[in-house]
Amino acid sequence: MLTPDQDRTAEDQFQPIARRIERLALHLSPGRGMALLSGDGEQLRMVECSRGVPRLSVETAALSKYMRGKHRDIQQRVFEYFSARPELQTPIEISKDDHRELCMRQLHGLVRETGIRPFRYLLEDPAKYFAFLEAVGSVDMSLGIKTGVQYR
Repeated sequence: MLTPDQDRTAEDQFQPIARRIERLALHLSPGRGMALLSGDGEQLRMVECSRGVPRLSVETAALSKYMRGKHRDIQQRVFEYFSARPELQTPIEISKDDHRELCMRQLHGLVRETGIRPFRYLLEDPAKYFAFLEAVGSVDMSLGIKTGVQYR
């Protein structure tokens, strides 16, 4: 038989769980706003959603140009190269050894056929080199790593 102290301990043990479930329910209930902790003695208070707040106006063309950077031409050449060569695109299911071989074919072809010289860019214009690496890494992260550390 449980004593009152033991029973209270079990009840105290479940209070944080019940409180967490209540908070999650408030977050997930549509139209009820977001539950926040407040410092005025209340544990939870409701905050109105930002439904009526005006949206931030962004000049998308200027932002896009800024995000692309000044070496977008190098990146575009990488994307066009791989778009035109589906046989060099990395399949989802590929063994480690086949992937290594594919990466070397991708890198050799990219350098030979596009005239891009990664390590020349590294010495002459590091920003151009990193723009190239960003494009290559977006095609295949392993290719980006191989380009950075294993190219001969």
